[in-house]
Amino acid sequence: MSKTESRRSTKDRFIGKVVGFLIRSLYREVDVYAPVSIPSGSPKLNVANHFGGVSDAILLLGVLPDRPGIVARDVIWNVPVVGRLMNWIGAIPVHKPEDHNSPTSNDEMFTSCYDALNDAGNILIFPEGVTRNEPSIATVKTGAARIAIGARAHGVDGIQIVPIGIHYENKAALRSQVFINVGMPLDLDELIADQAPSGTEVTASNRAAVNALTDGIDIALRRAAPDYEDWSEASQLATGAAIALRSQLDDSASEVPFALRDRLANTLADLPAEHRARICASVKEYQEDLEMIGTTDAVLHARLRTGGFLSALVWQLIIGICLLPFVAVGIAVNVIPFLLVKAVGRLRVAPSMHSTIKPVVASLAFGITWGIVIWRAIATFGWSAGGVAFILLPVYFAAVVLFVERLMLMSRAYRRWRTPGYPQPFSEQVAARRSAVVEAVLGS
Repeated sequence: MSKTESRRSTKDRFIGKVVGFLIRSLYREVDVYAPVSIPSGSPKLNVANHFGGVSDAILLLGVLPDRPGIVARDVIWNVPVVGRLMNWIGAIPVHKPEDHNSPTSNDEMFTSCYDALNDAGNILIFPEGVTRNEPSIATVKTGAARIAIGARAHGVDGIQIVPIGIHYENKAALRSQVFINVGMPLDLDELIADQAPSGTEVTASNRAAVNALTDGIDIALRRAAPDYEDWSEASQLATGAAIALRSQLDDSASEVPFALRDRLANTLADLPAEHRARICASVKEYQEDLEMIGTTDAVLHARLRTGGFLSALVWQLIIGICLLPFVAVGIAVNVIPFLLVKAVGRLRVAPSMHSTIKPVVASLAFGITWGIVIWRAIATFGWSAGGVAFILLPVYFAAVVLFVERLMLMSRAYRRWRTPGYPQPFSEQVAARRSAVVEAVLGS
């Protein structure tokens, strides 16, 4: 039976149904964007970022039109049952020296990949070689390029290299969203023709060709996958993209589709560092305004358009007044532990020492203080009063924190409003800051 016929086998259909059920159970929505159709009927080497561990493979098994042979570290086969499952789905083990504390040979892996690519086969590889916790692509290894060039040298024609970016809304959360961004396929024959004279045989041992193709895969993968300097930049570019896109929606209060937002954020990540810094700075300033008035961009944008900005400020003032009794009690109860933590913050020690001492002192100070209050409530009024104190003490503490933070933000906004050069009303200042975000993003 040929590879093409096996794709329509009962086994493949069963695997597809199982994977589809897993994906629908784990994720609320999986959105796929491809500028052109994912090539089918030709040998494909799919290269994807590796941010979600096993989840990455499950998602791509469900998304790719043909079930791929997944290239995975051979240590997975050592796990009981999992090894049999990997064999059953046609996974291909790769041997890494660090897993065996000795030199290893991947000749069998390369041969299996060549066979899989033959007759319009299909392979999935994660060329970074490791699962990433950072929002950026690690150094792309040469393995994917060596497989592609080696297969071509062994007679496999028309190989397409398909870069795939997996964007998680929250990879640790159940029922979150995922965006699969399929990049433009790379035609291996065209790439090799650009690198070598006509008629020259190029093999996997040709270091220059392997390195050139690896660089091409690296660029294509970074365009398709999330690739940010750090989590702060990732968050601010995504926020900026959502703000700019919301301005284009008919319903200004609606949520921006996750896939649309991340596509734009991914484009922004390719901008020069100076431009990205300008976007992040404008987003940070606008977010401070949102925090000050306790709202979201969707709500604020709608109110700015309908003239409801003043009512939002009045509502925040009413909430602040309602919090005052809780704040007063919270300050009375927690003043000593607050002062102790503040005193620790003034110690002249290294930041790493601060990060160690402050949580310990805070836990002890607040824990002991709350314990005394609960004990006195029980001793004076009984166990029910102690239970009420146990529930209310965190509420009083939260009220103080929220009130102080909001007061500081409003004070900062008031000082900005009174600063020379800001003669317009505060609502106009907020609108101007929002416009600055939109201009920084869409003017890129």
